[in-house]
Amino acid sequence: MNTGRGSSLAPDQLGRRLGDAISIPGDYQHRALTEGPSVQRYWHKAKLELLDWIFTATKGERVLDVGCGSGVLADKLASQGADVLGIDANPSAIEYATRAFGRAGLEFRLGYLDELQLETASFDKAACLEVVEHVYPNQVRELLADLRRVLKPGGELLITTPNYRGLWPVVEWLADRFATTARMDGDQHVTRFHRATLRDALLQAGFEVMRLQSYSTLAPFLAAVTWKGAEVLDRLERRADLPLGNLLVAVARNPR
Repeated sequence: MNTGRGSSLAPDQLGRRLGDAISIPGDYQHRALTEGPSVQRYWHKAKLELLDWIFTATKGERVLDVGCGSGVLADKLASQGADVLGIDANPSAIEYATRAFGRAGLEFRLGYLDELQLETASFDKAACLEVVEHVYPNQVRELLADLRRVLKPGGELLITTPNYRGLWPVVEWLADRFATTARMDGDQHVTRFHRATLRDALLQAGFEVMRLQSYSTLAPFLAAVTWKGAEVLDRLERRADLPLGNLLVAVARNPR
């Protein structure tokens, strides 16, 4: 099962998708956050702010970041005091994350979640940001089952994915044709979620859905004109939970 981002592996003999059709540099997420165009920088900033908004880690908690990419989310989780393990199937991402962020309390490991044989009920929280759209539906089911297994009773999962009943299909279509970023439709994204299907996937895996809403509607694009204005609009969009938000975010709990 692909629980990482950015590898260029083909499907295996069982038809599982083990990576994207294109190769993503290991430093991609960090570079997008710090050096990209204003819209891209804001987009990645908004992901990190989920940890201040609805998913704060606390000192002493053990947190798993699945599909950690270049390590920026794992680094912020660790800065909140958590003991963090970031995993990804992209060797260059793990190499970069270890070099850029690795320290006591923050570890990065190469591999898929089902291959790493992590202990059952060994994490207080887990994050899985923009991973599920990169694998087939049966793999999503397996991934969510694995995530529930490694979470302690009462443990929480933060998950995000594009909203294909929002503005996202338009954004994706335009980006694939006119932007310099890697092509998404088909090459990266193969499973499309909206609110009902994401909720159903979580419920079928045995999670309790505590929160499910959209974010990043127009605010990232306003950042091209005014960064402060984008921050104000972002706060308003979060409160409004707009139906056309580009991304979905859910917080789910393992009830066992």
